[in-house]
Amino acid sequence: MKTVQIPGTPAFQRSAREIMCVRIAVQPNDASDAGLFDDAAIVPSFSPASVRGLLKRTRGALKELRRMPWRDWSLERQIDFRWVYARGKEVERKLSVEKSCEHRPADWLEPLAYNLVAFLTYAPERTEAIDTIAEKVPAMVAEMRAVCVPTLRDIEIADGILEGLVQLLPKHPAALEALEAYRNELKGLSPKEEYRVVGAKNYAWRFKHALLLEWTPEELLALAEKELAAVDAARDALRRHREAKTELTEKDRADAAGMARDSFMGLYDAMVEGQTAALKESGLVTIPEGVGPIRARETPKAIVPLTGDGGSMNPPPVFSKSDVGYWNVENFNPEWPLEKREKFVYDLRYYNETAMAPYSAHEGVPGHHLQLSIARLNPNRLRSMLWDSLMVEGWALYAEQAFWEAGGSGPSVAAHLETLDSWRFRIRRVFYDVNVETGRWTLQQAADWKHAAEPGKGKIDPDVLRTVNWPTQLIGYFTGKMQILRLKDDCRKKWGKAYSERRFHDEFLAVGSVPVVFARAKLLGEPLPDLD
Repeated sequence: MKTVQIPGTPAFQRSAREIMCVRIAVQPNDASDAGLFDDAAIVPSFSPASVRGLLKRTRGALKELRRMPWRDWSLERQIDFRWVYARGKEVERKLSVEKSCEHRPADWLEPLAYNLVAFLTYAPERTEAIDTIAEKVPAMVAEMRAVCVPTLRDIEIADGILEGLVQLLPKHPAALEALEAYRNELKGLSPKEEYRVVGAKNYAWRFKHALLLEWTPEELLALAEKELAAVDAARDALRRHREAKTELTEKDRADAAGMARDSFMGLYDAMVEGQTAALKESGLVTIPEGVGPIRARETPKAIVPLTGDGGSMNPPPVFSKSDVGYWNVENFNPEWPLEKREKFVYDLRYYNETAMAPYSAHEGVPGHHLQLSIARLNPNRLRSMLWDSLMVEGWALYAEQAFWEAGGSGPSVAAHLETLDSWRFRIRRVFYDVNVETGRWTLQQAADWKHAAEPGKGKIDPDVLRTVNWPTQLIGYFTGKMQILRLKDDCRKKWGKAYSERRFHDEFLAVGSVPVVFARAKLLGEPLPDLD
């Protein structure tokens, strides 16, 4: 991290580097995800002494930032400044007010799991760094015991991560023993507190100061209600016109019967190749040199409790020779019945009739893989290393619709319906994230609403659990897409005849993985939000 080139004045560089180093101390995978594997050879620490030290460093950097005449700088430097300041305020709030480490073992375990996955994916030869991390695990576990009093749902989440971590550290007996002992201890606990939320005040603070949103939680909920009604009306009008499913051929059935792990992954890879070809033909966006392929792999077991078995991806690190991204898909099971195998063949081979079309566009191209690969090429490391979840998830969801509109998913009614269904699913997430985290709903009420179940009968699935595990993460898809659609409409009006879909997409992605409000400043000349 010491050698990373940061633009701006020397004083700004020092403060920005300090805030980025604090964020790495809290989440070491921020370093490994960027390819800074030397900096990543650590584990998180939330001991009272560590938290005091991190807060002192963060507040010192924020104090220095507030003294700077940032409004006098160029727009590019203003964006960098405002972005670093927001990241600093976010980590300060986490450590001083929200204090999730007091109840959430995943504050330690989640970064550890993601860190190890990054090492094993992009730097497996760095065995000495992996050994260093493993050596720190027993002390980390002891710290967790001293600091963290988990809720029932926190134990449930931690148990799955611990199970996966054991598979990532097979050659480190001391680390394994510590993790397994802690897992057994958690199983023996019966906490009265089911879960904990950040609360309405902290949730609203995140909207304004960390996510830099123009909406309050209540306004976002009202917007989601309006969009949900519109999507439901569109789906109802289309359903009766949906075409009959394509029948599997004899070859399809034979491929399903003989399916093995490699051929299963091959179905995903072939689908991505088809969509990449369609994207190039559409002219929707420029694919720069340096954007590599994305390949399917089984979801690493340690992150299944966090993301589910499938439904995530890992982009190539900024500082890495590899330009390959990985799509984390279902773990292959040789015991799958023939019916399930045939469904996979149908879904993946005839993807333009199924939910796989928007799913692939989301995780691959023109979604996450394309956007994050372009950001990786940005010479401004603040735009490639720091990323905004609303922009990233919003783009991926927006990309599903844009790709369908450009003909990338084919002309069928089925393709349109699947795109709408994917949009609807993300809209509905806003309801349970906002209502649970502000205390209006319980987790059970959220599950009942999601599944349209009788009171107390809805399953609290991993998706619903995200509300308490990652507050505000579930709103990112809908919120980011709505921001992009509004920006697009405003650019179309301002640019007039000079507007094109390709120009908008290219200029938007060139800004980097930053909040959409910064893209508005760059593309439309709007002012950046004030501090605090």
